[in-house]
Amino acid sequence: MPSIRSLLAAAVLAVPLVACTSAPEPEPAPPPQPVADDFVGKWNIRITDVDDTFAGAQIDVNKEGDGLAAGLVWRWASYGPATSATVQDGVLRVTRTVKIEEKEGEEEKEGEEVFEARLVDGALKGTARYPDGTVHHFEGRPAPELASTGEPEWGEPVTLFDGKTLDGWSLRDPDAKMGWAVVDGELAVVEPKGNADLVSDAVFQDMKLHLEFKVEPHSNSGVYLRGRYEIQIIDDPEMVADSHGCGALYSRIAPSQDATKPAGEWNTFDITLVGRDLTVVLNDKEIISGKVEGITGGAINPFEGQPGPLMLQGDHGKVRFRNIVVTPAL
Repeated sequence: MPSIRSLLAAAVLAVPLVACTSAPEPEPAPPPQPVADDFVGKWNIRITDVDDTFAGAQIDVNKEGDGLAAGLVWRWASYGPATSATVQDGVLRVTRTVKIEEKEGEEEKEGEEVFEARLVDGALKGTARYPDGTVHHFEGRPAPELASTGEPEWGEPVTLFDGKTLDGWSLRDPDAKMGWAVVDGELAVVEPKGNADLVSDAVFQDMKLHLEFKVEPHSNSGVYLRGRYEIQIIDDPEMVADSHGCGALYSRIAPSQDATKPAGEWNTFDITLVGRDLTVVLNDKEIISGKVEGITGGAINPFEGQPGPLMLQGDHGKVRFRNIVVTPAL
């Protein structure tokens, strides 16, 4: 006769086992795709895979009616409007039509540049495709507001050129030919071909600049504030009150009047930059009083929240500088 213990064991074995596992957790919902409004704003951009020092850019995206409009400056070129700007499946797509350089005697042609970008942790990540098929990659950050808080307290003036040496300056491209020299106590471009821009070791944010310059006939140069905003220097009477004329914030703000002296004579800039507030006085005449909306072509560093150097353009023509003095804000 079976024992009570064996009968109980048999009963336990006869009871079906019930799984004690919990129900699987649902998969998290994917984040929503960015929409057009998420891209609206100004974007400071660095091109990450160029083989030279011209890696700065900016794309501005604005609302226009039910859609978008855009403008951009890319590498060394002028600021200008885009042809189209759309957002589809979370991708910003900006296009612009550009002229394609052709050999002498051939008809001028146009091509399309296409810029596409996604938002990754609040930053732009994208590609630029040019008419010849070349592709560059870029990353972008929202441009800072740089709001002015009124008249700053000014520090002691800093003389950047001692009239004897190039101490305190270096070439933008260390592999370029040195086309700068000190001549008769003046900082001169003696050979622009193959030369590079000259960059101060000292960097500044809000600043006042006093500088004197002299250009040869039909020559061209520029002064970059914070290394990213070019004030144009050029001898070209046809560019009076043009956004590419002498004293202009290159391709962005035209001077209100022509205050230049003839080629071969000394001109004087007195420039104040506080936040985005820019005043340019040329030969004792105020020619610009306005807001800097973004970088200009040729910027050495596109990120506007960072201090930057004074940079003198050296590859466009013969020019001389003297009495270069910066008064920084404290």
